[in-house]
Amino acid sequence: MIASWRIISLKSFFSLVLLVVAMVLVVRGELLAESAPADIVTQGEFAATLVKELGWQEGLPPEPKTADYLTVLSGKRTFRFEAEDVYDVQGDSVTFRNYPLHGPFSGTGWLSGIAAPTTVHFTVFIPRGGEYLLRVVSRGDGQRWLAGGKEFTVSTGGSLREVEAGTVLLKGGRQGISVLLPPEGGVDAFTLVASGDHPAIEPLDGWHADAPLTWGDYAEAVAAALNLEKEFAVAPGTKPQILAFQNVKTLPSSVNLTSVDYLGTHVAPTWARVGADGASLELPLDVAATGVYGVRVRLLGGKLMTDFNGKRIQWDGKPYLNWYDLGITRLTKGTHTLKIQLPPRGGADVVELTARSSSPADYLAAIGLGNKKPTATVPRVELETQLRKDLSRIRPTR
Repeated sequence: MIASWRIISLKSFFSLVLLVVAMVLVVRGELLAESAPADIVTQGEFAATLVKELGWQEGLPPEPKTADYLTVLSGKRTFRFEAEDVYDVQGDSVTFRNYPLHGPFSGTGWLSGIAAPTTVHFTVFIPRGGEYLLRVVSRGDGQRWLAGGKEFTVSTGGSLREVEAGTVLLKGGRQGISVLLPPEGGVDAFTLVASGDHPAIEPLDGWHADAPLTWGDYAEAVAAALNLEKEFAVAPGTKPQILAFQNVKTLPSSVNLTSVDYLGTHVAPTWARVGADGASLELPLDVAATGVYGVRVRLLGGKLMTDFNGKRIQWDGKPYLNWYDLGITRLTKGTHTLKIQLPPRGGADVVELTARSSSPADYLAAIGLGNKKPTATVPRVELETQLRKDLSRIRPTR
């Protein structure tokens, strides 16, 4: 009987010990769970810190959310506004119409003026300041557009038509834009297009707001802010990828393939030569892996235009096949399209893609943090000091 009692007591004792140990482990785990996230910086938090350290808060609403910070850092620099969505409904003397009285329109409708001149007031928001080209889709002669303290006179005749009003310097944030319409004038929409090249500031894989920030993510975003990718070396053992216009499935009827070489050496067996009216061509570019690439195209013609990933360039070309450097840029895995506009008797041969070294380790080395492990998370206590140090290359240290 005594032996049985001892066995039971021992079992109870060990059960109690196990219970205490389990409770200690649970409490310790809860403490770790509560303390660990406090030291982890998310990508969304980093984006907010980056915007503030760059001094771009002017483009933020009063109570910014993560999406607002990401918009400021994005490469989107073209903003289109439908007139019916952003005008002063209460104060402006115009009529909303949703039928094509004076030609096709975009959005849900367009605004029609009255029998006398009338001013339409628009309020819009842009996340980053800079020089913008104002394009308007409107109707009437002698319109007077006012933006950023500059006035532009626009005439589009009797139908809704898009024209360029002019360039204007704008600050980030809320903008007041207005137009004085002539009698029976109208406005459908307007667009602000940023001048220059403004690539996105983000990790190679894009932003994942709730994900922990690693040193690799940090380096990829900071290198973009510092414009360091143009200095990345060609990846070891890499051969340029050649994509030929001769492989475009459907060429315009005015384009013929030729192998003549008196207009410059062609890389592909044949190249595309356009007729007397000029032509627009599109070439799909298949990118095998997300990374940094050098891109150039071989073209012929006096006045050329290239449009690649939103970067539009006008070229004064040559009367023979010649290389035109589109720069070093990030490309995501998948298909991208190069659009070109060729003048009469112009031509297009090939596009050349050359991969640059762009691993997380390459980015860390580029910003001087080659000793960091790319997959390690960035400690909160280090973030602000390190970021200010890195950004001091483009602005004075505070």
